[in-house]
Amino acid sequence: MFPSALRRAAFAVATLVALSLPLAPVRAADPYDIYTIVSLTGPFAFLGTNEGASVHLIEGIVNKQGGINGQPVRMIIQDDQSNPQVAVQLANAILAKNPAVMLGPTYLASCLAVAPLVRANGPVQYCFAPTIHPPAGSYTFSGGSSSYDQAIESLVFIQAKGWKRAAFISTTDATGQDIEAQFTAAFNSGRFPGLTLIDKEHFASGDVSIAAQLAKISALKPDVILLATVGTSTGTALRGLQDTGLSATTPVMSNLGNVIHVQLDQYLNILPREIYFTAPRFIARDVSRAGPVRDAQLTFYKAYNAQGIDPDVGNNFSWDPTWILIDALRHLGTKATAKQVLDYIEHLHGFAGTNGMYDFSGGDQRGLGLSALVICKWDHAKKTWVTVSEPGGKPLPHTN
Repeated sequence: MFPSALRRAAFAVATLVALSLPLAPVRAADPYDIYTIVSLTGPFAFLGTNEGASVHLIEGIVNKQGGINGQPVRMIIQDDQSNPQVAVQLANAILAKNPAVMLGPTYLASCLAVAPLVRANGPVQYCFAPTIHPPAGSYTFSGGSSSYDQAIESLVFIQAKGWKRAAFISTTDATGQDIEAQFTAAFNSGRFPGLTLIDKEHFASGDVSIAAQLAKISALKPDVILLATVGTSTGTALRGLQDTGLSATTPVMSNLGNVIHVQLDQYLNILPREIYFTAPRFIARDVSRAGPVRDAQLTFYKAYNAQGIDPDVGNNFSWDPTWILIDALRHLGTKATAKQVLDYIEHLHGFAGTNGMYDFSGGDQRGLGLSALVICKWDHAKKTWVTVSEPGGKPLPHTN
């Protein structure tokens, strides 16, 4: 047999042997873990459970799309129990794994507690609370338009309605203090001549009655009441407004933290005759605004409607932030460092989210402004909210 024939015979034997051996399983790429801290239990669970649901929903969508450049993503959702101390414990354990990114927490106090941990070297922390105001260039980002923009939008709407005397009531926790500070700054901005903040009242989150505070407000006869509460404190305030008769006579302006189905459904019998809320732009569904923002909204609603769910602000708080981090990782790859992700987001502009086009070049660590907000009003007949303003707060024509 010639050498070439010998080689061919040897190759044939080797091939037969190889074909007879069992095939070794092909190992799939290890998932890329993104840790998420939300309030699944405790006072802020009404927000955190919906935020966690969105993060989990996005996990499925991303993996159906091929993951992050072929690598599947795994969202690891952890519960801080609406407790800043627990949030810090969870964050420290996450930081020990040296991740580039981290999502959450849900609300201001927990976000403020975690932010110092990432200040020096990251990871990029995308807090879901719009009431945090991170310094420019920091590793902390805030979800949604700022509480200052929400205050400005509220006053734009109030001024257009012809209401001149406003009373303010808030809780004494971190969220209430921030909203009060932003409204005070908005009133003092000089943009709203003729508007007067005639009274500011406060109560603790655990209080079960605010009769004294509301009696004082009632005696002053305001044109509108600014209600800076969320969660169970909102229920306390609404019951007080009903007991004093204010809910039947005086319009109330609340905030986007209450545009939650489970919240408002339990207060149907005590909601004021006329109550408004600041709300992210996705609520309006941009039906007349074709373009990438409308497309992002359609993706959001389609994902939830497929599950028979009409999404609310709780679902939306975490939606755009999660997609922004996914976008960064898809461009940079899963080996990206926290500094690389930070630099990418700081230079990101023209990103279409459900509430507008994001532009982080201004250093506000949130990428959205006044145009990402609308005012909605509770419709008692439909038992849901309806949009009554353009982005920024100007009332829509022919709305009451």
